[in-house]
Amino acid sequence: MTYVVEVLRQEHRNIEKLLHVLEQELSVFDRGDRPNYEVIVGVFDYFKDYPDSCHHPKEDMIFDKLKSRDPAAAAKMGDLRIEHEEEASRLRRAAQAVERVLGDQDLLRETVDEIIRDFIEHERQHMKMEEQIFFPTALDTLQPRDWADIALKLADRRDPLNGPDLEQKFGMLRRKILEMETEAQAERLT
Repeated sequence: MTYVVEVLRQEHRNIEKLLHVLEQELSVFDRGDRPNYEVIVGVFDYFKDYPDSCHHPKEDMIFDKLKSRDPAAAAKMGDLRIEHEEEASRLRRAAQAVERVLGDQDLLRETVDEIIRDFIEHERQHMKMEEQIFFPTALDTLQPRDWADIALKLADRRDPLNGPDLEQKFGMLRRKILEMETEAQAERLT
């Protein structure tokens, strides 16, 4: 397995942790209690920035190589970029629902639940497709020189505006969200 795919799989595990946090807060909301909106907003802020600035560009590079190496295999997966755009649209819708709740605007609890669960479910479906179809297909199809080219392009992306500092920023944000969720869960138990 190439290093890039290992990194993407770890990023998926990190994303899954945040989806789980979102589910936990949503279950509090569903019970009629007040969830920790700071945690929820933090998760949405993470999703607004992280995938498009750090995660999706890696996947897009692999997908572009796969399309050039085996267009038929790539076509079976559909258009990854369109899926990423649809993810962003679902995210915006979920974040807007939370903003409306925080702004005391009328919105049925069931509607908020449905919108956020739709976002969570589609994120998981998308990652499952990538884990079970996209990554294995890329690993089977791409040649060592393709992976070397991807690695080189990723290294070129490491500039002051989009480099390791950005990855560190998101890592710190993710850890902070997880800490806040742990604190929120502890407060609810007392």
